[in-house]
Amino acid sequence: MIFPQGFLNSLVGCNGFDLNDFVEAHTHEGVISIRMNEAKINHLVDADSAFSSIQEGIFNSNNIKGKVPWSNAGKYLKKRPSFTLDPLFHAGLYYVQEASSMFIEHIIRVSLPKKQTMTALDLCASPGGKTTLLASLPNFRLVLANEIIQTRVGPLFENVVKWGAPHVFVSNNDPKDFAKLGQFFDLVLVDAPCSGSGLFRKDPHAREMWNDGLVEFCSLRQKRILGDAVNVLADNGYLLYSTCSFSHEENEMNLDHLVEAYGLESVKVEVPDNWGVVESQSTTHKAFGYRFYPGKLDGEGFFCALLKKTSSNGRVGSVSKGGVQQSYKCNIEKWLENSSELFLSLYNDDLFAVEANLIADVAMFQQALHLKKSGVRMGAMIRGELNPDHELAMSLLGSSQIKRQELTLEQALVFLKKEKLDIPFEEKGWIIMTYMGAPLGWIKAMEGRSNNYYPKNWRITMRS
Repeated sequence: MIFPQGFLNSLVGCNGFDLNDFVEAHTHEGVISIRMNEAKINHLVDADSAFSSIQEGIFNSNNIKGKVPWSNAGKYLKKRPSFTLDPLFHAGLYYVQEASSMFIEHIIRVSLPKKQTMTALDLCASPGGKTTLLASLPNFRLVLANEIIQTRVGPLFENVVKWGAPHVFVSNNDPKDFAKLGQFFDLVLVDAPCSGSGLFRKDPHAREMWNDGLVEFCSLRQKRILGDAVNVLADNGYLLYSTCSFSHEENEMNLDHLVEAYGLESVKVEVPDNWGVVESQSTTHKAFGYRFYPGKLDGEGFFCALLKKTSSNGRVGSVSKGGVQQSYKCNIEKWLENSSELFLSLYNDDLFAVEANLIADVAMFQQALHLKKSGVRMGAMIRGELNPDHELAMSLLGSSQIKRQELTLEQALVFLKKEKLDIPFEEKGWIIMTYMGAPLGWIKAMEGRSNNYYPKNWRITMRS
């Protein structure tokens, strides 16, 4: 691999950097890793059978290389399968995520309070890997995923919907807009836009674009985003900062800035020596950071750090938690498993479900932010009847009484391509199509025909 001019010299002096190991690692392909959606797997009617089927299918024992050491649900694969042609990928039973970035799970598990009432903001969230990871941890009653770039909101929304967690919301705002909420979040995750040098092995474009000017530009932009993040951090809240860059300017220097400008306190994270993660410290304030070098571990380049806010900046939100709309009453028991624990609201003709303990928070978000996902979209109310939405099929809220039709692999791929399923349906009406027990979406079966309601923009276009 030919590195950009000056790049290797810029890493000399960075803690843990070994030139020979680094160059050697970049002559090999990186590892493939996934993170299982344990909540969704356990939610299936026959979870044990489903998990056995998954292991015997595309992720059979012959392709499992081992467990990602810092993630309970992370697994390495020996080779990259065709994820696009695996229905379980579209069902949200796993997420294809770079192993190093799963380390935030370890940070949260060992360093944050063991309580289930915290709120989390993923400020730069697309495409959703870290959002879905936060959603899978027991610490958070609410996760808000934000993406500033409009064109990147779509992939984030899709991945959040497929993951199925009802306590995750999506917004499309500039980081400065969150100041309206005041000091609201117990954790703010900033996976900041960066120069991308940690991905050189996987992304030739990142190598072509890298230069000293880009590093300086990214560092300045990161400081602005981090300032906005601190503004919405609650007292004794945590800021989790990460990049996919090796540059000292984007990593340790920003930690010094956070300590100096905002008085944040660095948190040391306990890490087993045999993981290969390199602990570093910033030059001035000795703030702890954690570096991931290809060659020292199975993963790509990554940096992360945890800091704690120990004093208030006095910022108060400019919106209240009022304004909750009236609950919409309808015969919903046949669609929802635990409807008594949910709040239903009608916006235009669309019915949304929100966990009852989150309605005040959602109302506040609706006043202050441009929400793209503000609950589970149940479907459209037409002449008093619910036409169910794809979000309901993918969520963990759907009733076990909903009719289901199990598909073979060939049939599942036909459905996911939004083509006509040439199979007879014994029952009429709305039916969830499943593969290995995992919901894929809706079919409406009628006399002599059926309509495929899989979202058009999400359909598979690759040929088998």
